[in-house]
Amino acid sequence: MEYKTGVNIKTFEAKCILGMKVGYSEELLTEKELRSAIKQSTSEVKDYVFSGTITKTHIIAYGKGKDYEEPAYLVESSVYPRYLVEVQVFKEKFIEFIGKVAVSLKQERIAVVFSDESLMIETKYCQKPDIK
Repeated sequence: MEYKTGVNIKTFEAKCILGMKVGYSEELLTEKELRSAIKQSTSEVKDYVFSGTITKTHIIAYGKGKDYEEPAYLVESSVYPRYLVEVQVFKEKFIEFIGKVAVSLKQERIAVVFSDESLMIETKYCQKPDIK
């Protein structure tokens, strides 16, 4: 046999879109800076392994007086059979990890989407907080 299958687990995913502007300025971050922030932030979260993807994308917000575009990266991960962890622990670690990435890149806020819920993270750089 050339291959075998492993444990089947329930799928649970996490993703967020990280804008590549520093705050809402015109200063753009590079993919290299993002990769470096991911590597560093992973090392700062105890017992955490980031196993996922980054995909170049674009943030677009139109309507209700909005007219905004920004280059971005989609950061995705999931509970992966090789690094199996309870869903709640996965969520807590991903939030800590992506929060550190956002701070490292001087982002004001990012949205995190899990398979079962979405949330907003505002960093210390947020100038007009929505979270009370």
